[in-house]
Amino acid sequence: MRAPIPYLLEDSSVRESPDGTLPLLSALVVLRETGRPSGGLFKLARRTPYMRPGDDLELWVEEINRLAHHFSTD
Repeated sequence: MRAPIPYLLEDSSVRESPDGTLPLLSALVVLRETGRPSGGLFKLARRTPYMRPGDDLELWVEEINRLAHHFSTD
């Protein structure tokens, strides 16, 4: 059984942006061991309606940039 955290992260991202237009909040959460997000972020980001392009690192950096821009303009 998977731990509840991945489900909670996915749920928060989907609730925040059900149409895929807003940045994924779960991009801010990283694994202690690697300092990077889990594979769940990348699976979510590549599926409909999010359809984020790029390799994992590129996708993550872009999502962090989108989050920074989103919260600096609110």
